[in-house]
Amino acid sequence: PSTIAKLTGIPTVGDFRTADMAVGGQGAPLVPFLDYILFRSKKKNRLLLNLGGIANITVLPKNCSIGEVTAFDTGPANMIIDALMKKLYGKPFDRAGRVAQSGTVIPGLLSWMYHQDYFECRPPKSTGRELFGEHFMSKLFEKSAGKRNKDVVATATEFTARSVRDQYLRFVHRKVHVDELIVSGGGVHNKTLMVMLRRHFSPVPVLPVEHLGVSSDAKEAILFAILANETIAERPSNVPGATGAKKPVILGKICL
Repeated sequence: PSTIAKLTGIPTVGDFRTADMAVGGQGAPLVPFLDYILFRSKKKNRLLLNLGGIANITVLPKNCSIGEVTAFDTGPANMIIDALMKKLYGKPFDRAGRVAQSGTVIPGLLSWMYHQDYFECRPPKSTGRELFGEHFMSKLFEKSAGKRNKDVVATATEFTARSVRDQYLRFVHRKVHVDELIVSGGGVHNKTLMVMLRRHFSPVPVLPVEHLGVSSDAKEAILFAILANETIAERPSNVPGATGAKKPVILGKICL
């Protein structure tokens, strides 16, 4: 942010996570603040799912206060799928989920992918490449040796969808029965992943965030613009129920 401020001559706000970590939070996820502002409903219990590298959910009980908002990472979203596509096909991602659609899920491999302590941990929690990065991928390639490439990609895609469902049932469903699931992030373009999510959450409607008038691809940009505004206005914008912080704090550093 300091470099951008000097090159543009525009005050720049960045490094939002560390202030939350300073009061005992994990510094993530940050998107629940935006979800609360834009998508809270007076009539519906909503579950907001963001499918980036990692999948995270925000639980918005109808007519909730920000103190009632909870959120956490459910596990990988596109991270493993993209890594497989790069290694096996030399492509950055599975466009529209076509490779996964052509494959068949491998039950034994899927079961192995679930053997992670993270899925047992109670929220608030967050994860990333430290758990589902290079070490996980090297083990995955070892376990999937001899399997058809498209079946491995299909299994990773099912793993994403099923882990979202699993974490919802473990940690959300008993407290809040959702009326609709709203999906954003790059994974919303993976048609096979969306079909899998609809199967796992049926009869709950699974809708792209465009249904509520916001671009899936722009959502995180909107988030950080709003967080920057709150920082300049000296207002807290972390959500302790999502990050585990001891209290609300002003996030970010202002570079003049």
